[in-house]
Amino acid sequence: MRYTEKDIPNILLTEFMAALGEKPVKAFEDMKLYYAPQRNDPEPMLVVDTGTNRWYDHATDESGDIIDLAALKINPDLYMDPRDFILKYMNEYEHGKELSAMSRRPAEPTITSLDIKNLPLEEFMRAMGYAPVAQDGNILIYESPYSANGRIEIDTAKNVWKDGKEPEKYNGGIYDLAYEITGSCNRSELNLFIAAEMKKIIGSKCYDVTANGKSANVRPEHQKTEIPKPKPGRKMRF
Repeated sequence: MRYTEKDIPNILLTEFMAALGEKPVKAFEDMKLYYAPQRNDPEPMLVVDTGTNRWYDHATDESGDIIDLAALKINPDLYMDPRDFILKYMNEYEHGKELSAMSRRPAEPTITSLDIKNLPLEEFMRAMGYAPVAQDGNILIYESPYSANGRIEIDTAKNVWKDGKEPEKYNGGIYDLAYEITGSCNRSELNLFIAAEMKKIIGSKCYDVTANGKSANVRPEHQKTEIPKPKPGRKMRF
């Protein structure tokens, strides 16, 4: 799956901690004890209550939700909005899990071909669940798939896109957009990601991905699963 800003309130803190590379040191009922991701503590001090999906820091007596934790973790020189930080890490984490699952699946026969380099960007956006919010001739405007509260523009005549924050500069084609979403510079990984997204609107098939005259078998992506909402009304304790 690919997370967007509307998904952030339902992201499990345990999943976010895993995306940050943190594993629970101890668990008791609904509580999981971690090292605080924003510090280098000698002892685990951060408690996550899986019932309320909130955290409590024994070292500082602070508590909060996923956005509050991201705000403590982010580098302000790189991120202005903690939501952008959450989406970047969670989507990279999900992308890694998908690639790992794909590598473990048995090979399947190729059914059809997908020419990624010449794939229309508006079709790629549709496959990821994005519809244009506005149109001006050949220009389609979308909510950004990689930045909270951002916009991108697609020129359907030239099949190129640009970030709405840089109106004078076109950022390139589909691989550049896939890089912004996944953070991966590896062309094979980008091929896998794009083909897996396109599978959602083309059908449950396998694809022979064509890019620069080369091909690689790609298998279907995981089905999207709904993240359970946290239960209200639980007090933080450990």
